[in-house]
Amino acid sequence: MPLVSEKTRIVLKLFTPQRRKPDPRHAIPETDKDLSDKTIVFTGGTDGMGRLAVGMLYDMGAHVVILGRNARKGAELVGELEKRGGRGSASFQLCDLTSMQSVKDCAGRILVAHPKIDVLVNCAGVNAMSETPTGDGFAMNWSVNFLAPVLLTRLLLDRLRASAPARIVNLTTDTAYLDKIDLDSMEMSADLGLQDSYAASKLALEMISVDLAENLAGSGVTVNLQHPGYIRSNLLRNLRGAERVMQGVMRVMASPTEVGADRIVRLVASSKLNDVSGVLFAEDDRKPHHPEMGDVAKRERLAAITDKILSPWM
Repeated sequence: MPLVSEKTRIVLKLFTPQRRKPDPRHAIPETDKDLSDKTIVFTGGTDGMGRLAVGMLYDMGAHVVILGRNARKGAELVGELEKRGGRGSASFQLCDLTSMQSVKDCAGRILVAHPKIDVLVNCAGVNAMSETPTGDGFAMNWSVNFLAPVLLTRLLLDRLRASAPARIVNLTTDTAYLDKIDLDSMEMSADLGLQDSYAASKLALEMISVDLAENLAGSGVTVNLQHPGYIRSNLLRNLRGAERVMQGVMRVMASPTEVGADRIVRLVASSKLNDVSGVLFAEDDRKPHHPEMGDVAKRERLAAITDKILSPWM
């Protein structure tokens, strides 16, 4: 038994200064920085490390399709990118991840506009404390962190297959804080359950991602997960009361957004990962999956629950 539990390790890390600059040992080779023929669909690209990652991909020559629910912010970002004179191009698609119909409509527009999709990055995430469900009736964390990225991936999957070699990159968190995922609560609650819903939604995404990686083996489409580490972000903006002190701690201890952005872009662009799939990258290194991943029956049950939930929009 380890001297320090996983939960304790995670909490202690919040009060430990993190890396201030991207690790040069994991730098993307210069030969991999030409993305001029790549179309990259990117959620969560209007803020934080996602915004910086979009800028890096743009500078490498990619066409970045930025998804977000704020049209003004999207237009401003596209304008900023165009003014910097990089080799890339950018466009914005309105997409509200709290609405599965919005996700479906957005996917439809992307398929019409882009005959090729080389990479899908599901970067958007939220740690919502509110008990108010989305318009679809789901807890916010389940909608944004799990259902929306799974639905978007499924709706774009045939195009990704046709564009192979292609990549899917899903952002996750340190799910070790959660011992087990409670599928009973997920199945029985109309909102899918609020208890530990942030970590649970991310663990569910990890489980679905590994299944997808296995199903896509040999297709030329890879699926990997990135836990970017303890990064300054707006993720804690929904905390209330005494917990809001963590926002101040994050500003001091967490890595700057450029560190997280660098880690995301590496999974998008590095040729060292051409044939790597089904892997969880925690910060700069590979990490074993959550123990729940070994429960095949639970993964199959989660897949069945997910299929049922998303069936109206498929």
